[in-house]
Amino acid sequence: MLSEEEARFRLATHPLPANAWVYATDRAIIIKAEYTDTIERLLRWAPKTRWSAKHRCWIVPLSGLELVRSILPELSRLAEAMQTQPVVAEAAGTTALPLDAVASDEMARKLFRDNARLLFGSDWQRETARALGRDEAPLAGWLVGQGIMEAPPALLLGEMLALMRRRVVDIAAAADTLERQLVASGIAPPA
Repeated sequence: MLSEEEARFRLATHPLPANAWVYATDRAIIIKAEYTDTIERLLRWAPKTRWSAKHRCWIVPLSGLELVRSILPELSRLAEAMQTQPVVAEAAGTTALPLDAVASDEMARKLFRDNARLLFGSDWQRETARALGRDEAPLAGWLVGQGIMEAPPALLLGEMLALMRRRVVDIAAAADTLERQLVASGIAPPA
């Protein structure tokens, strides 16, 4: 296990990737997820890790940094899966969205997340934001149902569709090139 000073140094030189559910403070690593046996088992090797019922999150001492880093994709997936209820009213007292708008926005977020994961795997948030030329923080806020979106959901989904179509064309072209190279080298017979 790392000392707190070593962990702070490692965080300063190599921070955790931006993530809506797992982030480091100057005293601990916070995992915004409900209590589950699965997460408890994942974190069992980090001494003094605890779940805070009051704050509805896991608190991992900085000494557990490398463990959290090694299981970050799984922690993110589990934490995100628990985010079933969209935040529909701001804390400042604004009114909730109509039910059909909430359902529509929730469906748009789910479509966006599912397709981004398909394209980019476990680091989908950062890579999707880069590929779309979007700011990662507002995009992540929209995806968890918080904050102000950078663009309307229809525009974001349209950009995702265009990105997926470009990737299909790129992958097909790369497959054709590989096939030609295999045939030319005699590794594979012509199709």
